[in-house]
Amino acid sequence: MKIFNFKWVTVITVLLALLFSSCNFTSNDNDSPSDLLPKEETGSSDGAVNTKGRNKKSDNGFSAEENSENSESGIEDENSVQVPNEDADKIDSNNSEKPNKPENVKPVPSPGISHTDDKDDNDKNNQSSSGQAVDPYLNDDSLMNIWKALDDIVYAGQTYYTENFSKTRVITHNGYLYNKAAEETITVDYLIANGYLSSKYVMQNYEVLLLNAADLKKYSSLYIKDSEEGFIVVAAAPHPSENMYLLTTANSAGGAISSSQYAALLNNYYQNHGAIGRLSPSSENYNRILNFISMYESKYEEYFVRSITTDNKYAVVILSGKSSPNEVRQYILRRSGNIWEVVMSGLETDPRVLVSVNKALPDFNLELLPPYTINDHLSSLNRDKSPLIGQMINMGFISGASDISYICGTSNFVYIVLNNEVKYLCSNTGDSWNIVQVSTSDEARNKMLAINKNAPTFIILDR
Repeated sequence: MKIFNFKWVTVITVLLALLFSSCNFTSNDNDSPSDLLPKEETGSSDGAVNTKGRNKKSDNGFSAEENSENSESGIEDENSVQVPNEDADKIDSNNSEKPNKPENVKPVPSPGISHTDDKDDNDKNNQSSSGQAVDPYLNDDSLMNIWKALDDIVYAGQTYYTENFSKTRVITHNGYLYNKAAEETITVDYLIANGYLSSKYVMQNYEVLLLNAADLKKYSSLYIKDSEEGFIVVAAAPHPSENMYLLTTANSAGGAISSSQYAALLNNYYQNHGAIGRLSPSSENYNRILNFISMYESKYEEYFVRSITTDNKYAVVILSGKSSPNEVRQYILRRSGNIWEVVMSGLETDPRVLVSVNKALPDFNLELLPPYTINDHLSSLNRDKSPLIGQMINMGFISGASDISYICGTSNFVYIVLNNEVKYLCSNTGDSWNIVQVSTSDEARNKMLAINKNAPTFIILDR
């Protein structure tokens, strides 16, 4: 009996030892100190660029959007290794060159693009370093052929603009790239015909624009680098199925804007503001404009006015003070109701006045400007006119210089008004002057233009 009891005690002891051993093993597996701490959330490192919302493919074949979703859900591939995106800190999107474009893929300027989940609903998912949104149309695979065509066209257009800007008068005309000297719009077909672009784009519905970079930056859906300033060439095309326009530049990715936004953008460059005409000295606006110029100059002197030409928005004025008729000045004023504001001055000293005005006032109708450039004649305005005066005395037109109330001229033409309002137009024949009496300033102007269509008619007094 005692032996029996001892056997059962031994069996029970062994069972209890096994039981306690099993409990200790389970406790070591489930109750480690690290599991008692709060678990960290899975996410990308601070150095990585979050590309949520973009469809651009990453190197592993998955889209950036898919990688972001896996990271947020805590799912990791057992072979994957998280590496911080060091390039995001090294690359300045504003100063970097535009990436080389693959044959069939529209590049999206990834450097500097970030996303924050606490943005308002009005903010785009992808922001550039300057705060501009990167348009989702840039990553639409169905638009890749259009983006490729626009890239080729904008490079061709920008090359033409760069090569010809200093050679001739290349301007924006109603928003379009335009050769003013040749009076020709620079279209896709023009670029093809002149060797700037492949013939495969002939007759395509693409537009070549010349716009101010600041105007493009007003649209949050367009990615335009901060370094882009002034006039830049833009290629544009309508979306094949949506009421949108796709735009790009040679140095920035661009994006898409609605058709109404596109129309409004080009409307800022529309140059037709009504009929163009010369104001009569007896008109109300004539004297009102002179009063605003007088206030601008703070001189309050009397003027020898040569011309005031206007449409419904702008006025071009050429005049001098009565005390110094050879000191010719040229102004542009802009109208707001009955107020005329001087918006450009000193044009008489600009050798490329047409190009300068177009850059400063892209909606200005350049037909308001005269065909001559005053700067071309400045050096001859002060040429000695005593030989001409002596010839007039010898011919009996005047008794002396005191008979002249107004005289102004260049190397080839001189206009004279006597105290008795008799008017003469004098043209240089080489050895002497051909002196002709005219009845009106208009007659004198027409005679000058008959000799030279670009004659400096600013010498003629407007009365």
